[in-house]
Amino acid sequence: MKIFSSKGLVLLALLSGLLLGGCGTLSKAKKNQALDLRLREYAHEVRWGALEALPSYLEADKLSEQPPIADDPQNIRVTEYEVLRPPMPGSDENQITQTVKIDYLFRDRQVVRSIIDQQSWKYYPDTGNWVRTNLIPVFK
Repeated sequence: MKIFSSKGLVLLALLSGLLLGGCGTLSKAKKNQALDLRLREYAHEVRWGALEALPSYLEADKLSEQPPIADDPQNIRVTEYEVLRPPMPGSDENQITQTVKIDYLFRDRQVVRSIIDQQSWKYYPDTGNWVRTNLIPVFK
């Protein structure tokens, strides 16, 4: 007894291929969406002066190496966060780099400073999370 004709088997094979290929596209879209959200969250923390929260974006093994973000984070007001170089693929598909310029001032002295922050991020498929892999610059 024949369940599928040869044309039916070909059609079934094509549909299976499309569905499996679509899963790869969906996982890539999910990864890109997670990156976009993570970078926006990080930028939000910087822009609104939640500098103490920035180490929470670091890879766990980098936390012990991270110096304090600032002597007095409450004395810093970020005036601009500008993406100079948008996310670019790194050495593999789960790594990106991005360069931003952060302008800030010390509230008590009204001294304006800038930092060029070259960020490196890595994606962990098992958690679906992006983490920063290089140290966060210090606001001096």
